[in-house]
Amino acid sequence: MKKELLKLYKDRQSDFKGILGKFPNISLNGPFLMSPDKIYRDQKRPLLIIGKETNGWPIESENLDKQMKQYEEFNVGSGYYSSPFWSVTRKLEETLGNEPYSCAWSNLSKFDLDCGSPYGEYEDAVSMVDDILKEEIEIIKPLICIFFTGPSLDNRIKDVFTGIKFEKCADWDERALSKLVHPKLPAKTFRVYHPNYLRRAGFEAAFLNYISSI
Repeated sequence: MKKELLKLYKDRQSDFKGILGKFPNISLNGPFLMSPDKIYRDQKRPLLIIGKETNGWPIESENLDKQMKQYEEFNVGSGYYSSPFWSVTRKLEETLGNEPYSCAWSNLSKFDLDCGSPYGEYEDAVSMVDDILKEEIEIIKPLICIFFTGPSLDNRIKDVFTGIKFEKCADWDERALSKLVHPKLPAKTFRVYHPNYLRRAGFEAAFLNYISSI
């Protein structure tokens, strides 16, 4: 799996360099490259979490192995106990009967901008490599996929997964939670609010309860 991911990233390295080269004086952090641990493959219900972008990430575009090593050392948020993103992720793993720190993690954006979301021309440039996500999913083959992207990035998801359908989940508002249906996605794929908002809006427990029923 790691070799397949590395080959994918090598094939797109010129794209990464092009994005960084376009904005030499701007703090674009990345690219963010996956390298899931063996524990992920050993789960009965392999879980892939997809966020928006990193909150800062080393700029090492010339050294893909080093970028993937950074992912491995981060260990899907093992040191971020107070983060809503990783707190909800740990609860998801438990809800699904998976081991702690066993999920895989990717982001729709392979770069963040000053530790936040790219916008304007920066978002336009970064989104040119959004399609890498589709190939990552094909390589790691999750059984369950959760997009913690909220509705604000739905158009970018639609650009990657042409013809994707957003289906209603029980009595949930579709902006809060939708099932995503596409041939290149697992049958159990959902897009939900980012955990920060999910928690603030009081939807966290309901979301975890819904996932426990799928």
